[in-house]
Amino acid sequence: MDFGVIGPIKLSRHGKKRLITADSIKELIEELESKEEGLSEACGCYVFAKQTGKGLMPWYVGQACKRPLAAEALNPSNREKYNTVLDARGSPVLFFLPLRTPSGKLRKRPKGVGRIHALDFLERWLIAAALERNQKLKNSKETAFLRTIHVTGILNARKGGSTKASRDLSRTLWP
Repeated sequence: MDFGVIGPIKLSRHGKKRLITADSIKELIEELESKEEGLSEACGCYVFAKQTGKGLMPWYVGQACKRPLAAEALNPSNREKYNTVLDARGSPVLFFLPLRTPSGKLRKRPKGVGRIHALDFLERWLIAAALERNQKLKNSKETAFLRTIHVTGILNARKGGSTKASRDLSRTLWP
């Protein structure tokens, strides 16, 4: 299974409170379609992050399989989550990871209730990676379990908990 990576795409904010709104969806769809026709309608995963002078911080990870990618990424529930982490500092951005066919075309959403297991796996993996970077991640799916797993010096590591063996394993897995 092949996934592309597109982003970061800066989200527009509207009104006096400078929130992400339904107007942001229209602009996002235009931006995605300018990058590749059909991208806003594809299925895949997405990562919402906040960009500041210190870099990018992930705040939410999701997948779109039943609904179009852009519509799912900025659905009302997600916009509410995103708006809770916004302040005067930083810009909201989205990364998109569209699923592609073996020939490189964007994968269409399955009809009916079909699931794509690669999307489920990628979403879980991205949530785990984002949670490692930001313990305040807004996801509730999968995170309760992931927050309880601790591997010395590797996953949800506690300060001062690193050992020579854990550092060697870390270098083995992530050179």
